[in-house]
Amino acid sequence: MAKNKNQTSSTRRHAFYKHPLFYLLIIFLVISALLIITRRAKEPTLTDSTTSNTSGIEKPIATNDAIVASTSTPTESSSSVTDQSISPDGKTPEKYEGTDPNTSESLTGYITTARFDNNKLIIRVNIDQYISSGTCTLILSDGSNQLEKTSKLVPVASTSTCEGFDIQASELYSFDRPIEISIRLASNDKFGSITGRVE
Repeated sequence: MAKNKNQTSSTRRHAFYKHPLFYLLIIFLVISALLIITRRAKEPTLTDSTTSNTSGIEKPIATNDAIVASTSTPTESSSSVTDQSISPDGKTPEKYEGTDPNTSESLTGYITTARFDNNKLIIRVNIDQYISSGTCTLILSDGSNQLEKTSKLVPVASTSTCEGFDIQASELYSFDRPIEISIRLASNDKFGSITGRVE
């Protein structure tokens, strides 16, 4: 009597279930599922403290062209000093919330650009306060040589700036590096100074 095809396939199935590879496959699938579940449970959510920046402050990075040291008033040596630097892409460092600088008794700010470009030393400044008029006096010194330039202080949106300084490289022919930068700010009864350096 010939065997029924259904009996043959059923016998093969029973033989496969008794094979050790079947149990190894089941164990492998169970372990993989457990690993996936535990990994998903450990992934941080958007509100997790591991993904949030608690300080909210990024450290600015100095470039090779200029290192801006600090801002202070010429009459108050004990006043607070704020370090600022120029970002690598040449943009102004990010500003953070705090007290209104317009209520300060002195003018404060930082150098946004201090670099040589096309045989010129280009210096740009941002002033924290909104000032409608005044003067910016730039003094460059290498210890033995000194150069002085003056420009107007002009308002820009909620802050101010100096009109800018473009000094021909020929004017700095006798200067050695580093060149110290000192900018004196004056507007009515308010004064301040910004310092930096060209390497």
